[in-house]
Amino acid sequence: MQSWALALGSPAAAFAETFGDRPSTLNKLVRYPGREERGQGVGAHKDPGVLTLLMIEPGKCGLQVETPGGWIDAPAIPGAFVVNIGELMEYATDGYLKATIHRVVSPPAGEVRLSIPFFFNPALDSTVPRIDLPADLAGEARGITQDPANVISGTFGDNLLKARLRAHPDVAAVHHTDLLAGRRS
Repeated sequence: MQSWALALGSPAAAFAETFGDRPSTLNKLVRYPGREERGQGVGAHKDPGVLTLLMIEPGKCGLQVETPGGWIDAPAIPGAFVVNIGELMEYATDGYLKATIHRVVSPPAGEVRLSIPFFFNPALDSTVPRIDLPADLAGEARGITQDPANVISGTFGDNLLKARLRAHPDVAAVHHTDLLAGRRS
């Protein structure tokens, strides 16, 4: 985070209070079983925090990124990680860094897809500071995405709950209808 702060023209300690001695890290092994009809593995979402590093099983597709032209596959490159910038960094940089909308499509029947994401974030109640970008970077900041169905907060816990409801709509519909009542799709 110190290197990131310096690259954004801020003091090395710009994120120190946000992370302090309470960073939230999570490493998962995710198994996506094949289905007769390819469907949701993980619904469309932006990562809610700061940084995600993802290792995808070589030769397996399923991770897709939304572009202005539609969804494209993110290829699994042997020895490489997919790096996702999360919503907290979009918030902190006024959109200079953008969180990317992505999803996972389940593999076809008879196949299994494995991925290993590592999430690096602050504590749930931490709020990331707004960074005063240098003029050249600030000129490229596009502002925080203004989507009423996906309001980006500077507080990690707010973004995490919203992301879980969006990324796993089948689970949310069964177990959290009270939280979905006021949400738009």
